[in-house]
Amino acid sequence: MTAAAHPDEAEKARLDRELDLIRARREGDKRFFRGAFEDYTLLLGVIIGAVFFGGVFVMSSGWIAGDSVVIDSALSQTLLDPGGDCIDPEGQIWIKVYFDYDPHLIVAKSNNIGDDQATVMRMIIEPESPHSITEYIGGKGDLSRHFDPTDLADGEYNATFLVWIVDTDEDLSGKSSPELQQLVIDPVDRKTVEVEIESRSKGLFSPDLKQEVTIHDDEPRECWTVEGLGDWGWKLMGAEWIGGRETAMLTGGSAGIPAWWLAVVSLGMSLFFLCVQYPLMHKMYHRDVDDLLTEAQLRRLIRRTLRKAQNEVRIDIDFSLMKMQERAISIDVLLPYRTISTTIGDAVEIKAGLTRSLLEEFSIFGEMRPLQLKTLCVDDATHEAHEGARISLDVRSAAISPVEDYSSFFADMSAYGWLEAAAQTSLNRWFKKHDLAEYGTAVLADEDAVFVRVIYRPVTRFTYFLFKPSYRDMQDDLRDHLMRDLSPHLDGRDLIVSARNEKATLSDRAAAGRVEQGSDEFRGEAMVAKQGGITGALLQNPFMGDILSSVEYVAHKNRARIDKYGYWGLIVFVWIPFMASGVLVGAMLGLVARMRFQRVLAACLFGGTAASLTWAYTARGIIETMKQYHAEAFIPFVIALAVLFTIMHLRRNKRLRREELFRESMAFFAGAAPN
Repeated sequence: MTAAAHPDEAEKARLDRELDLIRARREGDKRFFRGAFEDYTLLLGVIIGAVFFGGVFVMSSGWIAGDSVVIDSALSQTLLDPGGDCIDPEGQIWIKVYFDYDPHLIVAKSNNIGDDQATVMRMIIEPESPHSITEYIGGKGDLSRHFDPTDLADGEYNATFLVWIVDTDEDLSGKSSPELQQLVIDPVDRKTVEVEIESRSKGLFSPDLKQEVTIHDDEPRECWTVEGLGDWGWKLMGAEWIGGRETAMLTGGSAGIPAWWLAVVSLGMSLFFLCVQYPLMHKMYHRDVDDLLTEAQLRRLIRRTLRKAQNEVRIDIDFSLMKMQERAISIDVLLPYRTISTTIGDAVEIKAGLTRSLLEEFSIFGEMRPLQLKTLCVDDATHEAHEGARISLDVRSAAISPVEDYSSFFADMSAYGWLEAAAQTSLNRWFKKHDLAEYGTAVLADEDAVFVRVIYRPVTRFTYFLFKPSYRDMQDDLRDHLMRDLSPHLDGRDLIVSARNEKATLSDRAAAGRVEQGSDEFRGEAMVAKQGGITGALLQNPFMGDILSSVEYVAHKNRARIDKYGYWGLIVFVWIPFMASGVLVGAMLGLVARMRFQRVLAACLFGGTAASLTWAYTARGIIETMKQYHAEAFIPFVIALAVLFTIMHLRRNKRLRREELFRESMAFFAGAAPN
C-alpha cells in the first residue's frame, strides 16, 4: 500500500526524520568550549572575576599599601570624582569632627600625633553669649573631645577646635583649662565647623521633643585608604546581592564612599555575572532556528519516547486517552496506562521512569521548559489509581484451579522454595558488598518470570556526598549479581529486578535538573531536563535554580515590551532603577526574545553600565538632599525599606510563578482526566 493510503503513518515518518536530524545536529559537537563568541565571553568573565574579586581581596587584606590613600587622592577632583576633593591625612596632623547619633554627642578627634607627645586641645562654641563655651583638655598623643549638644539651645553655632603639641614631659591630662592655656603658643591644626541644632517632635502624636544636630563641614573629606576601600567593596557587594543596586548605592553614599568606587564595585559585579552566567544560560537555553521543535514535532517526540519507555517500566500506555498541553512556561502531559503481568513497580516508580525518559530526550533536544507529567492507572486494583500510592511489596496471588494430580504443583512449590532461598542468600551478600541496610525485599516467581524487588538505604555517613551510584546503577548491578547466582534456578524464565533507594525522591529517580514544587493550594511538581557538565553544576543547583526560575518568570512577563521595542528597549529595561531589571534578567529576556548573543550582550553592558553610573553619581546627592531637609535619620530606614521591598518582590515573583505554573496545569489535568 502507498504512503498516501496511510497519511498518518507518512506524517509520523516525516516527523521522525526531522527529529532524527535535529538530534544528530545537537549531538554532533558536545565540547564545552567550541571557540564560539559566547565561549570567549565566558573566558573573559572568568578573567574579570579573578581580577575584580582578587583585587578587592588584596585591598581589604592590607597586604599591599593598606594605609595608602594614593588611589582616592589621585582620583579626587577628576572627571571620575567631580567635587570630591579629599585630603591626604598620612603624615600630617588633622582634626576630624562628626556627630555620633548614639550616644548623641559631637566628637572631635585629632589624628597622627605621636603617642609620646604632650597634646592640648581647645574647643570653642560660639557666638559669644551666655551660651558660649571655651574649654581646654590635655593628654598624650591623639585626643578626643566629646560634647553633649543638649546643653545648647536651638540655633546655629560655630564650633572651633585647635590642637597644640607642647614641649614637656608632664602628664597634662589632670591639668585645668587655665593651666593648659599658659602652655600653648601656636596651634598645629585648627578646624571650624557649623553646628545646627533644632528640636522636633518625636512623632505625629507625641508631645515629646528630640534634638536634631547637623554638622556642616566645608573642608575636603578625608581620603579613603586602600584597605578601607577594600573593606567597603565587600560590604557593597553584600548589600547589592541582598537588596539590589539601589540598596548598595544608598548604603555607600550614606557612608561617604566616593562615587567612582561605588561605580567600580557595581560594574565589576555586573560584568562578572553577565559575562559568566549569560554564556552559561545561552548554552543551556539557546537553540538554532532549525532546532526549534514545532508543536507537532514535540508531540511526536513525547509519544515515541513514551512508547519506548513503557517497555522499560512494563506497562501499557493508552495513547488514545493521552492529553498534552503546551505553554510558554511548561509542558503538561496526562498519561493513562494499564499494568501488565510483568509490572513490578508502584505508581511512583512508573511515573519516575516515564519522566526520566522524557527529560533525557528534552535535554538532548534543548527543551528546558518544566515538564508536568500526571500518570493515571486505569485498570483494576492491581495498582493504586492515584499517584504517590504507598509502596507495597505484596503481589496478588493467582487463582489455582483444582486438579486431581497435585504432584506437579508440589514440585513447583519445592522449586520455588529453593529459588527463594538462593535469591535471599544472594541478596544478603549484595547488601553486605555495598554496605546497604535492607528496608524490604520480595522474591516471587511464576512460569514466565522471576520477580525480585528490593528497597535499600546506604549506611555510609554523609550519603549525599559519598554515595554516588543512582538507583539505576544499583538496579543494573543487582541484576548482574543475581544472574550469576541464580542462573541454575531460573530454568529459562526472565529475571525482572526493581531496586529503590528508601530515601530517593521522585525528582531523584526522574534525574531532573531542577524541580519546582507546588503548594497546598496549587499542587504539582514540575521538572526541568538535567544538563550535565559545568553548565548544569553552576545553574541547576537548588540555590541557582530558584534564582533562575524567578529570572525566567520576569523575562516571560516582560517579553512583549522587548518584542515591541527590541534592542533599545532592552537597554532601557536594564537601565531603569527598579527591582528585577538587572543584567541577568535582561540577558534572559534576550534569550526568550531570540535576539543574537552579541546584541543581547551589548544591550546589557550598556544598560548595566548606565544604571551603575546613574546610581553611583546620584546616591550622594540623594543623601545630601535628605540631610538638607533634616531627614538624615531616615537614611537607615530608607535602606532597610529597599532591602525589604527587594525581598518582598522576589517572594512575590516566586509565588506568582508557582500559581501560574500550577493553576492552569491543575485545571488541564482535571478537565482532561478520563471519567
